Amino acid sequence: MKKLSKTNFQKVVNYIKRNGRELDQRLFSSYFENGTKEDVLKELKKYQNNDGGFGHGIEPDFRSPSSSPIATTMAIEYLEKIRVLKDSPVIIKAMDYLVRNFDQPLQKWRAVPKDVNNFPHAPWWHINDKTGLCVIDQGWENPTVEIIGYLRQYPNVFPSIILEKLTQKAIKLLLSYTNKMESEHILYCYLIFYNHIPEKYQIQIKSKLCELIKGTVNTNVNDWIDKYVPMPLQLVDDPKSPFFSLISNSLDHNLNFLINMVEKKEAWFPTWRWGQYEEDWEKAKIEWTGKNAVNNLIILKKFGRIEN
Repeated sequence: MKKLSKTNFQKVVNYIKRNGRELDQRLFSSYFENGTKEDVLKELKKYQNNDGGFGHGIEPDFRSPSSSPIATTMAIEYLEKIRVLKDSPVIIKAMDYLVRNFDQPLQKWRAVPKDVNNFPHAPWWHINDKTGLCVIDQGWENPTVEIIGYLRQYPNVFPSIILEKLTQKAIKLLLSYTNKMESEHILYCYLIFYNHIPEKYQIQIKSKLCELIKGTVNTNVNDWIDKYVPMPLQLVDDPKSPFFSLISNSLDHNLNFLINMVEKKEAWFPTWRWGQYEEDWEKAKIEWTGKNAVNNLIILKKFGRIEN
């Protein structure tokens, strides 16, 4: 079994400590050094606004300081990595923000803040002047399905009748897909949804998720190098996942790929670019690289792929 060598591990660590955001450095330290979850929380709170939501570029592809559902879901993903208590004040405030910002007419959560266009951002987050929506908002599932999962897991005051209707809609939409999903991001949302809902709902959707994972995952190693594609580890990032056995061979290849990539480079760099706001993109690119470096090291650790 191929493992990340001590030399290459240290090379990635050096990149994180030299270039990574304080938030990602603290997350790294909590997994690999003597850092604490309190250290991570301290940095994470710097991205939280008074309304309970998160902004300030925590999602590096848009730089608005305003709160947004997408930025808040990313913050929750950090909180889950450090296993904060369900009734932690930072979680409660985030849930309150999400409850207050449900779009009643659309019966969903819009992805980004209304002022996103006033700050540097990737084109897929740009709000169209005519429709008032960004590209992601043209669908229903992202980030709504992920948020439904969180509302099922964490304390909140969202009306239970509406939450049940939204849950049923999410399930119905999922079951309507056949073979694969055109957008892997919707599948990511459903996998998070699955991990947060009661077993009675999981039973209804597990076989469909298995079908869609197998149909959507990209197993072409050459594509992983420089294309924006759904790699196996983006769908199953833990050997304890209920979907691990489904694509275990591809996961093995993907782990080897991560290890091989940093034999030639100092970290894993984004395979996308904005094509606008070039100066700001360069900053975002470095932030993404630091974030992904920490995430990939955590994944390699989970799979026992780092040399002792």
